[in-house]
Amino acid sequence: MQPKWVLGIDLGTTHVKALALDNTGQVVFKENLTPRLYTSADGRYEQDPHEIMAMVQSLIKCCRSHASLLSIGLSGAMHTFIAVDEHSEPVTRVWTWMDRRASTAAQRLRTQGTAEQWYQRTGCPVHAMSPAVKWLYFGHFTGALRPVALKDWIFHELTGCWATDFSTAAASGMLALSGVWDEEILNTLRLTPNMLPAIHPWDYNVNDVVLGGTDGALAHYGLNVLLQDHSGVMTWGTSAAIRVSTDALTPQQFMSSGSFAYFLGPMRGYLIGQALSNAGNVMAWTSKVLKMPIEEVIARAVSSIESREPLPLFIPYLFGERSPFWDETRTARFENILPEHDVGHFAGAVVLSLLALIRAAYKRLETSVGPLKSLHTGSNLSPMTPWGRLVTRLFDVPVFSVPDEDASAFGAAKLAARRQGWTVLMDVPEALSQESVENALLPDGWVSRVDDMVSFLHDKNVG
Repeated sequence: MQPKWVLGIDLGTTHVKALALDNTGQVVFKENLTPRLYTSADGRYEQDPHEIMAMVQSLIKCCRSHASLLSIGLSGAMHTFIAVDEHSEPVTRVWTWMDRRASTAAQRLRTQGTAEQWYQRTGCPVHAMSPAVKWLYFGHFTGALRPVALKDWIFHELTGCWATDFSTAAASGMLALSGVWDEEILNTLRLTPNMLPAIHPWDYNVNDVVLGGTDGALAHYGLNVLLQDHSGVMTWGTSAAIRVSTDALTPQQFMSSGSFAYFLGPMRGYLIGQALSNAGNVMAWTSKVLKMPIEEVIARAVSSIESREPLPLFIPYLFGERSPFWDETRTARFENILPEHDVGHFAGAVVLSLLALIRAAYKRLETSVGPLKSLHTGSNLSPMTPWGRLVTRLFDVPVFSVPDEDASAFGAAKLAARRQGWTVLMDVPEALSQESVENALLPDGWVSRVDDMVSFLHDKNVG
């Protein structure tokens, strides 16, 4: 008799991640696949939806070769955009959140004074990442085409039904904070609610395919971070974010700190947080430019910072920036370069600036929602890893680092398990004590050095 599994699939910006569970909650299958990213000098960052669908099908097929697959849950990166025709066929590739081509449309909305109104009503800042702004830039308002998210298209391909969830709809920039399509915004975009997928809770399913939610929302769900916990979740990948869920909010609460605020659905509250466009992608760029592995970049950075020698200053907005500016046109640069600076000093400058972004985002979020009680991170930010060792020291609350599982994929699998009546929980170990963190080979004066960089960016009106 075949074992019984459920499968969670996370449609990430860099990877398509799959994680299967058995009825005891044990992880029995994991796989990461990497779709091609299409880029160009005009700000294009696209993926092929058909390639991603083929990956999803191969992951499902692989699981079915080992077990009876009872249900499948989906998670998807925020702010993806595909234009589909009347036959539900894509006429574009997937525009990822990193795609900057819609910056002219975003700037037009800012100039008109519309951007702040949309932000206030939806919690989604006007930025080239926003599917609403992408659709405005795309400009094919013939009635034959309509915008959808990648996860919604994958769900349609698997089930034949169009549906979206509250968190994905909220990240589109078209959903009011009350949880209904904003008709004034739709009028501007020449859309009607009937042209968009119907909105459902995360656990909506068709033929045991569970609709799921955004990666940020399902990371909270996978980690079992509850609405009333007042605990944050930090994710680090291509981009980074610090998020907390809350049962109520006001526009002033999130707008004053440059935070996003996305409605998660009835009884699930809102996801409020800081999103950073510059994170692992900048680390990968540094690795490529300095011609050394990321681990060596970090090691050289620590060495140069410990030396207390003057470092160049790195303005870190290589990919524009989201929180708190929501400005896709910002750029990166080095300042204060001296003849004696070598690759180690440049590595130190980059690492210091990235940590300053994280530190500032954490502090801004606390101004919006109050002090956090704890913070949950993925295994790539464990204090036992070189990068996590540095990041963890930036926070003055207990930090819980999860096992080597993707929280969003686990959240999707957890939804699929719930469909079968299974109860599964991720095994989150005890938080490291602050003493343990401080003894984890941290550079002396690390936080004060980062705070100096935070102040530098703020004083130059770039942080």
